[in-house]
Amino acid sequence: MNRATPFRTEEDVMGIRRESQKGVVVNGIDPVLAEIHERLHRHPQQWLQTLTNTPGSFVDVEKNVHDAFKQMADQLVAGLLAQATAGDTFAHSAKKK
Repeated sequence: MNRATPFRTEEDVMGIRRESQKGVVVNGIDPVLAEIHERLHRHPQQWLQTLTNTPGSFVDVEKNVHDAFKQMADQLVAGLLAQATAGDTFAHSAKKK
């Protein structure tokens, strides 16, 4: 599961990482969209091949599809949060509250 985890750094007000504080740093929306785009091209072919070879695996394939889209949604939210919190404007606004 790919969950965004905020953490404090000396350089930034907030850094966003996937999975945990030791996960991959998310720098913004563009890298996340590129990864999602790649997954959307790769996974459907794998799912189709699995169903073609093993028609009885529909329940497992359906679960895998739902899990993949949930992970991609989590990644997208992390990218949005990373981009929204980057820069001095967010830091200044956060200090006001």
